[in-house]
Amino acid sequence: MGVFRDLFRLTKAGLEQTARTDYVGNLRQSADLAEQFAGVQPGDVTGTHGAATANPFTNMTMYGSMTRGSGRVVSLADTGKRIGDEVIYAVELDVTLPGAEPYRTTYKTVIAEAALHGWQPGAMFPVRVSPDDPNAVMLG
Repeated sequence: MGVFRDLFRLTKAGLEQTARTDYVGNLRQSADLAEQFAGVQPGDVTGTHGAATANPFTNMTMYGSMTRGSGRVVSLADTGKRIGDEVIYAVELDVTLPGAEPYRTTYKTVIAEAALHGWQPGAMFPVRVSPDDPNAVMLG
């Protein structure tokens, strides 16, 4: 009998949640985001996550062909650009790759306010770098 009781409770909770869901508001928010990114093509770099594009499948393919290295934060600056209320930061990195001289590049990304302490000068991150463009950097 416990299984049937649990199924009833689950159904009841689902119906209550459905009644509280603001489908119109959610749809409006989705339309706002779509308009914000209107004109972004699947292969375009959005400027908010380094070399990452608007297409996650392109990102996965690109990620696999990139060279692994490390990036040390040199500086962090607000670009003045926003996505909604989120700040886009320019992170200056010293990138080190196996068998190559270190070099400096800028990585633009959205960083949550609560995570900013981890992006201060001296912080180290694993990075991947395009074999075709040393400034095309992704975290990881």
